[in-house]
Amino acid sequence: MDEESSEPDILDQGGRLRPPRLPSPSWRPSRGASILAAVTLAVGLAAGYAAGHSQGQGSVAAPGKPAASGKPAAPSGQASIDFSLALTEDPGTCSVQAGHDLELGIPVTNRSGQTVLLESVKPVLPIPGMLKVLSWRWDPCGFDNDGIVPGTVTLGPGETTWVTAVVQPLVACPGPAPLQFLVTYSVSSHKDTFNLPGFSDLTAVHYSGCAASAA
Repeated sequence: MDEESSEPDILDQGGRLRPPRLPSPSWRPSRGASILAAVTLAVGLAAGYAAGHSQGQGSVAAPGKPAASGKPAAPSGQASIDFSLALTEDPGTCSVQAGHDLELGIPVTNRSGQTVLLESVKPVLPIPGMLKVLSWRWDPCGFDNDGIVPGTVTLGPGETTWVTAVVQPLVACPGPAPLQFLVTYSVSSHKDTFNLPGFSDLTAVHYSGCAASAA
């Protein structure tokens, strides 16, 4: 045997030196080695997929939290307005007899710091059976509007207008009958109604055939 060679010398039956047998090309690793290699490959692929998937998720920005919704702030000074006190009835009334009818009016003043839009009026009869409401208008007593349907009236701060109701007495002397005015108006797009006291009774109103008390 050659000392420098690690392969053993093989003699054939004739005494001739034969080269060592090389592994067959069809040689395969053992079953255990194959399973171990397959498991290692599967684990590596799974780890690589998980890392790539995690990076993909991390690249997506989380949706921002929506801002809290809210109403726009009211203009300066508007929040302090008491809309129920925007309109007041000033002292003094008017009354005119027109045939058998009565015209009864009151002055209405804007006491707020903003413009008031007067939209409509409903004359109110707290005691039924004494008066019948025929019409109303934005004018003092004695003014004929020729049957024109009342429109809206704009009142600036501190301004005054008149509202008049035309009523028909249903009794000989309507002295005890009260008459109120329900006004619909708006301030800065805020719509509201307000009841003005009007006439607590008609005892001070002159009407033919009836004694009127001193005003």
